[in-house]
Amino acid sequence: MVEEKTPMWLRIAEIIAGIIALALGAYAIAYPGVAAATLIAFLAIGLLIISIIEFVRIFSTGISGWRRLLNLILSVIVFLLALAVLIWPVFAGGLALGWLVALALIFAGVALIARGTPGMIIVGIIVLIIGFVALIFPSLGVITAVALLAIGLIVLGLALIVSGLLGRWV
Repeated sequence: MVEEKTPMWLRIAEIIAGIIALALGAYAIAYPGVAAATLIAFLAIGLLIISIIEFVRIFSTGISGWRRLLNLILSVIVFLLALAVLIWPVFAGGLALGWLVALALIFAGVALIARGTPGMIIVGIIVLIIGFVALIFPSLGVITAVALLAIGLIVLGLALIVSGLLGRWV
């Protein structure tokens, strides 16, 4: 089996992207408040995009009047939530982000428990407990989101650097 040689410019680009990802991960660890604010800003942007999409769907052909009404109600609710996140980013943004992470942990815990193996049941129960604790204390959800962002950026950065050095995907 002959493996194609990765062009040098692509290898250099991977190494540079890896260094940038590592630096961003380190920055998220050093300044978690800035990372949380960035995640909250992305949340607000995402909510605005969802509200626009749901509003545009009102004008789609082939949907019933009830569905149009539900799309309108959803678009207004999501738009108001996006405005709340933009106006009160620390309170509403932190609360929304924390609860989203908590709900994700709860759903992940249930999915792990549903696998039925002893190890997955134990891990699922732990994840479920952490999810409920994050639901009660949303700041824990924000901290979890920032930690996952930092860890993800560091792992991505290391993988890109190694791929660039080796000239193949690792």
